Amino acid sequence: MRAREAFVQAPVQEEAALFRRILDALPYPIFWKGRDLHYLGCNAAFASITGLASPDVVVGLTDYELPWRKEDADFYRACDQQVLQSGQPLPECEEPVRGSDGQQRWTQTSKVPLRDGEGAICGVLGILIDVTERREAQAQFQVALTAGEAANRMLRAQVAERETVQRALALSEMRLRTAIRGAQMTLWSLDTQGIITFSDGGALAPLGLEPGWLVGHSIFELYADQPDILAQTRRALSGESFTSHISFDGIHYETRFSPVFDESGTLTGAMGLAQDVTERVRYREMLEAELERTRNQLLQVERLATLGTLAAGVGHELRNISTVLNSLRTSFHECARRGLPPDAEELEELGWACEHVATHGRHLMDLGRPGRMTVERMDLRELVSGALAMLRTAGITKHLKVSALVLESPLWVEASRTRVEQVLLNLVSNAADAVESVRDRPAEVRVRLFEDSVSGFACCCVEDTGVGIPEEKLSSIFEPWFTTKPPGRGTGLGLPVVRNILKEYGGDLSVESKVGSGSAFTFRLPLAAKVG
Repeated sequence: MRAREAFVQAPVQEEAALFRRILDALPYPIFWKGRDLHYLGCNAAFASITGLASPDVVVGLTDYELPWRKEDADFYRACDQQVLQSGQPLPECEEPVRGSDGQQRWTQTSKVPLRDGEGAICGVLGILIDVTERREAQAQFQVALTAGEAANRMLRAQVAERETVQRALALSEMRLRTAIRGAQMTLWSLDTQGIITFSDGGALAPLGLEPGWLVGHSIFELYADQPDILAQTRRALSGESFTSHISFDGIHYETRFSPVFDESGTLTGAMGLAQDVTERVRYREMLEAELERTRNQLLQVERLATLGTLAAGVGHELRNISTVLNSLRTSFHECARRGLPPDAEELEELGWACEHVATHGRHLMDLGRPGRMTVERMDLRELVSGALAMLRTAGITKHLKVSALVLESPLWVEASRTRVEQVLLNLVSNAADAVESVRDRPAEVRVRLFEDSVSGFACCCVEDTGVGIPEEKLSSIFEPWFTTKPPGRGTGLGLPVVRNILKEYGGDLSVESKVGSGSAFTFRLPLAAKVG
């Protein structure tokens, strides 16, 4: 039996040993950790920078037990946690690494989640690439740029020492070219007429250009169809120093312009530096898209929670009416059996029940209709009337006094009807919850519409005579998941979602509250332009 196990395990052990030799042969440090961020393994290159004898010694340790500084270890673990929690790779994260020799180097670390056979995240894998020399090259570039500017000033100030200055300038130019050609940057200079006097850098290649090709050409002619480039050039040649962004041929650049003056302070041209930041822009766009998807999901979650509460109330009312209808059916059946006509009052009650069933059915259909997110012109007075009717039908405001003070003339705004309706339902529902436990004064909710013509806003104030909000909690009510309601009564998303909806259409939300007196939530939306 043991011989058979040895025969089966031998290929596995050989494959593991081969995999270990492959990892140890790679020049890049590689490591992998478990969900508890203890090291599960690494290759020889990683063990070397830790100063430990072999990869086996690293197994089971944490970053705090390796020769890293605490602040560096904290940063490594924060990046690891981001990968574990998001389930997404963390590409090209630059990290400082201080090895066992005490010298600090910079690495470009890529981290990806490790998954088990069922697809669950079980750890994180990291690969380190030493980019210290690249960072040093960037630093050298700054030194070279400074040296070049100093050389230019020296050339004008020391005419008698022209040969010495020329040698210094040539040396500075050599350093400058070496630095910028090794990085994804472009450096250029212009005279006061916009003629290119210098162009070099590693970022020219993606544009199909070689260093020096553009020298002698006018930037205003080369980029006559690029108004952004021309506008930035004019700003630089007017003596302005600034940083900006521009897109060209599908590539995104971060640009830095600096005017050049001679020793008398006269403007002689401008210098520009462009760095390719396409990957950074794409990553930011990806994050923004993900944030937008998350925000839309939160909007839908809160809307479904609100609609669920209202639908439950409408369903309760329909059950009450069904009891009335069953009672009438029994009475009518008995009258028919005895050959008697139905009672007139019962017929009126039947009519009342049918009318209310139709009303509740219409409100249920309104609650369940697909959300229209298109912007449209609407009268806030109609939205207030509809929202209060739905809440009344659902029984949420049935046992309290609700009043609406509206203007005689329409109050027009432009927004998504569904989203503004969600704002009203949420605020009035919250007000109804706030007055539930009030016993020493009337339970009342007031909705007041008014126009702030000075600032150009339509305003809606929802006031209640409820318990009020403690002052120390007012700053937290707009934070996601924060709620003052008992468990099971709120998601903690209502007010954050409401505020985001209003901001999306240029509005805002404010609150005034006093414990024992009640609260007043006021939202504002820009007034729509008058028609005609």
